[in-house]
Amino acid sequence: MKNKAVRSIAYLLVVAMCSATLSGCGIIPTLNLTPEQSTLIAEYAAGKLLEYVKGHPGGLMTVDDIDLTEVNPGLKKEEPPAPENPAMLPGLAPAPGQDVPSDGEDAPPPLQEGDVPAPDTDDALVDSPDAASQTSTMPLAEALGIPGAEITYENFEVAEHYPENGEELAFSMKAAEGKKLLIVHFDLSNPGGEDIEAHTDSNNFKVRLVLNGSDKVRGDVTFLDNDLMNYNGLLTPGATVDAVLVFEIPKEDDVTSMDLLIVKDGEERSYVIL
Repeated sequence: MKNKAVRSIAYLLVVAMCSATLSGCGIIPTLNLTPEQSTLIAEYAAGKLLEYVKGHPGGLMTVDDIDLTEVNPGLKKEEPPAPENPAMLPGLAPAPGQDVPSDGEDAPPPLQEGDVPAPDTDDALVDSPDAASQTSTMPLAEALGIPGAEITYENFEVAEHYPENGEELAFSMKAAEGKKLLIVHFDLSNPGGEDIEAHTDSNNFKVRLVLNGSDKVRGDVTFLDNDLMNYNGLLTPGATVDAVLVFEIPKEDDVTSMDLLIVKDGEERSYVIL
């Protein structure tokens, strides 16, 4: 097929060149062309003819990347509608991020407008109405991760910044506007006969303070060396050191009672300290 097309082009080129060189014929008009011009015309005509030779590198090509549905919308097929809950159909995996109830367990109803998601377990324990009504029997030192040591409440103070005579400003704390610092002091002691490596980590527990029987205040993590939320030191037998917990409370509040809450491993422990 290609050979036939090439032969046809060759014949047409010969006719074109003969027509350009003929003179004195009344049928074909005579043009005064130079050999260079005749060659250019012949090459141009050959190029135009090759554009219409299917399969030739310079001719008609088969285009595979055209979406025919864009040219003819009638070719587009309608896709069946997706099921409302594909994760519930047999043989299909649940959609990403979708919880599937186990056998015998009803799925929780979807949240409606105005609904509030369930709070975090630890915070829910702290915010329960009777959170401070039950006093824990576990020693406070053990709840904070220092078994063998003793922690007893000593006193409290309020200030706008702490410590008052802090030499290192980087470790000094200042209350926000409209607030004041409540610093609760404890005696951390070693009643035993062996050294105790006292170490607490605030990543393992949460500290809250029930102030005056109602308001719950979060404990502040500080850079103080004696901060009970992140304490690290050696307690020799019989030694006692001052340790503190720092809270930020409204400036106008008076302190009449304090209950300490320790939330750890999903359990809440309450300690009446004042």
